[in-house]
Amino acid sequence: MNIAVIDDDILALRLFRDTLEHMGYSCKIFNNTETALQEIDKFDVVLLDYHLGRVNGKDLLKKIKSLKEDIVAIMISGYMIQNIINRDLKDQLYAFYTKPVDFDKLKMDLDAINACLKDKEL
Repeated sequence: MNIAVIDDDILALRLFRDTLEHMGYSCKIFNNTETALQEIDKFDVVLLDYHLGRVNGKDLLKKIKSLKEDIVAIMISGYMIQNIINRDLKDQLYAFYTKPVDFDKLKMDLDAINACLKDKEL
């Protein structure tokens, strides 16, 4: 399972990359949304921050889904915006996490996604 992580915080990106790779997942990090969009077709899962500087994660998710409809999306934010997510994006997201991310829960979610993707291959 290939995972893309999109965030404007380079330290957060490095933490995600190191943690996800330690969990056994293939991961590529992006702090540039345009580059991420160009490569999004290579990924099964995308983790993206809600606040990406001048780019809104909600708008970016719509672009991502227009390029790869079946990608599994997990949104992350340092702010509690669950009501916005529930109202606007609940059908497009697998999960929403607030920072700091509970990596044990994230691993459980990723393992579940990975199992579903493997079942689809059979």
